[in-house]
Amino acid sequence: MITEPAAIAADKTNITIRPSGALGLRGISHEDCIRIHEASLEVLGKTGVIVTSAKAQAVFADHGARIDKAENRVRLPPHLVEKALTTIPSKICIPGRDPSGDYHMGGDSLGFVNFGTTVYINDLYTGKRRKSVKKDVAQVTRLLDKLKSIEILITVLTCTDKSPVTETLHATAAMLANTTKPVEAIPPTADLIPKMALMGEAVIGKDAFRKRPFFFTGVCLVSPLQLVDECSEVLMAAVEHGFTTSVLSMCLAGGTSPIHLAGTVVQHNAEVLSGLALGQLIKPGAPMIYSSSTTSLDMRYGTAAVGSPEGAVLNAALAKMGRFYNIPVRVSGG
Repeated sequence: MITEPAAIAADKTNITIRPSGALGLRGISHEDCIRIHEASLEVLGKTGVIVTSAKAQAVFADHGARIDKAENRVRLPPHLVEKALTTIPSKICIPGRDPSGDYHMGGDSLGFVNFGTTVYINDLYTGKRRKSVKKDVAQVTRLLDKLKSIEILITVLTCTDKSPVTETLHATAAMLANTTKPVEAIPPTADLIPKMALMGEAVIGKDAFRKRPFFFTGVCLVSPLQLVDECSEVLMAAVEHGFTTSVLSMCLAGGTSPIHLAGTVVQHNAEVLSGLALGQLIKPGAPMIYSSSTTSLDMRYGTAAVGSPEGAVLNAALAKMGRFYNIPVRVSGG
């Protein structure tokens, strides 16, 4: 495993101008990417990932992974992971409810998405901080729909006035009714995926939605190295329904991952690769996104240091890894 911070040393030229005119930050070199990839394969092959879903275990086993039933540990051979990476599309289109809102990911494209799923809001009329409700989701969605700098919308607020079981459905419904842009929904359980599909079909019709599913799903692994049911089951259901799926990890350097940033990059990469591999084993060619919310742990408060310098370094490196694999990538900007 890579443990030295020097492994993510910057190139001599850190800033690049892409053909699209957008600025790019190179945090690691091509040689570093190769080392990180090889270290990630070693982690997946020797340490493996915890997979509690019997269905996911069976999928991995059918393709040559070694399953330790006693520990629910799945060890992935390098060829399984590398083959899966070759079938992920390098460019994808995430449809909006209206074609004018379509967003194309991959290559030199550069777009922005809001941060989301917060539970508090400052009331527009009283100025006081309170818990967010479904009405707030609708209002803020209308605002984001008008912002030209935002291409994709993630569930912006939590509907705390609804049951935790159905909250995701309420939030998604409020967003679908108030934007024509693509919407990312993060359902907590797989049984919500077909219900979300029915919502989309109700908006534009069954056949039209199946051709152009205008929202996509996001799943998040649990660090260190755990594909828990809430992740693997949702991921498999989303892929089976034809939804673009974002596979994300949120390692915390010094907490749930090594304190050395290079070690955290390796762990994050291994975690995301395991999720991407599962999706491609279910449906080769399924559109998927390499994603990151990884940052460092704030040692003083025990919280995620969002917006920290370490987070910027980590996500610059992880963005480069997604490009190294030639697949669409999304990272947090802090």
